[in-house]
Amino acid sequence: MKKILIGALIVLVVFLIYLCNLDKKVYYLALGDSLADGDGINSKKIKGYSEYVRDYLQNKDLLETYVDEFAESGYRTTDLINAITDNRKVTINDKTVTLQNALIKADLVTLSIGANDILDRLNLENPIDYSALYNYIDDLAKDLEELLLLMREYCKEDIVLIGYYNPYPYLNNSNTEDIFSYLNEKYADISHEYDVTYVEISTLFKENPQFLPNENDIHPSKEGYKAIAGEIIGVINKKMLDS
Repeated sequence: MKKILIGALIVLVVFLIYLCNLDKKVYYLALGDSLADGDGINSKKIKGYSEYVRDYLQNKDLLETYVDEFAESGYRTTDLINAITDNRKVTINDKTVTLQNALIKADLVTLSIGANDILDRLNLENPIDYSALYNYIDDLAKDLEELLLLMREYCKEDIVLIGYYNPYPYLNNSNTEDIFSYLNEKYADISHEYDVTYVEISTLFKENPQFLPNENDIHPSKEGYKAIAGEIIGVINKKMLDS
């Protein structure tokens, strides 16, 4: 009987150690548009910010699972809302994964969304009605609020929302700068309301023009993606690894 109790105790201790180690691993879900999908100049796929974050976690032996199959170029905020509501499915390593289940499992979710919404209205080939554009941003903010509320139904862990950079810095247009500043302010406020960490990158890109090397393309260079990843890694170190 004594040997049985000792054996059971050893099994229990090993199991508890296993659970503790398992709990330290990170299930990382990357959601969003072409930035989350790693689009480079001329839509050529390069290593995006989420892959740099994945590699960081992997190198620290902290990565349990990495899922970026739900990120898609051209995605709008409403597209992601619909994908969650419809519980979109993807196949990863011959296994079906649903978006709702991925959100439930996720310890970390990164999100870059909304650029396609605003860039559609910010058509530089035609005169821009900036007053109407501000009203449109207010509507976009309501869409983001709906999205974060929906995400929070499933994900109770860390969500990181990446802000906007001005994709047209070469124009030196103060109106364009003001538009993206207003947008970032709205998104930052909503993020705080839903306990989402907001990562501001506009200053980073403004101070480093090499992050947007092509005047005819809004997508970052490899260095730009690395810089975005660096900001997210800073959040991970502060919120997840130091806790």
